[in-house]
Amino acid sequence: MRQLRWMPQTMVLLLTFGVASSLRAAAPDRTQWKLSSFTWVNRAAAEPGAPANAHPATLSDAAIKAALGPVLATVDGHSVPLFAKDELAGLLVALREAFALAKPGEDLILLSSHKRGGLFMEVAQGITARLFVRAGALNLIVHDARLAFLDRYYAENTLPKFEYGSRKTASTESLEAPGATNLRKDWLTLPLTAAPAPVAALPVAAAALAATVAPAPTAAPAPPVTTRDAAFYEAQTQRLKALKKLRDENLLTEAEYQEKREAILKTL
Repeated sequence: MRQLRWMPQTMVLLLTFGVASSLRAAAPDRTQWKLSSFTWVNRAAAEPGAPANAHPATLSDAAIKAALGPVLATVDGHSVPLFAKDELAGLLVALREAFALAKPGEDLILLSSHKRGGLFMEVAQGITARLFVRAGALNLIVHDARLAFLDRYYAENTLPKFEYGSRKTASTESLEAPGATNLRKDWLTLPLTAAPAPVAALPVAAAALAATVAPAPTAAPAPPVTTRDAAFYEAQTQRLKALKKLRDENLLTEAEYQEKREAILKTL
């Protein structure tokens, strides 16, 4: 009987704690998601003069993973995944919630520390990055793809001044991803695609009937038609404007500008 009286009280406490945690996570004034001592996502003011972002942004975990998962960084002359295999999974909830609360004048800044080689004695290295959504794309600017700072911290109790990437000043990192556009070597615009709607299954009787009826001969399928809606053209316009701004600020050479402009125009 003593155990029976204890269990409901414990369940009430757990439910109360869970509800309180959910309310804290949903608070509109939340600005930091600290996942460990040296891994966090923060809402931060965008750089002065930056155009307004498409925030708040409602992104699914799947959309964020599909955008960031394929990103590669050049490390010691080799292309390697920017995020370790299980690293991104631990960031998804924080990124989703932060994007949903961010304002048009805010970016997200990220520090993610991880043992990227998977070795037990390995010291974690950090990724520092700036993220924001504009014109239907997730923008990723990386300042450090592999920041080694923990050895000095453990020895001297000193942390570096973390830098999260800048629209105005390029870092030395080099990124790439399938289907993405490089505004600079350290700056990717990653398309955000919605997951396809599930196809409803036929009822058993209808499926059986369909299996007994021979399909009528059909002509060869027509080639797929690529749709171009207003949102698509707006996205390309913003990409062209961004390229021109980078060239005007001497962040791109004329040859780089023309090459990337031609690539965008070919999609129209």
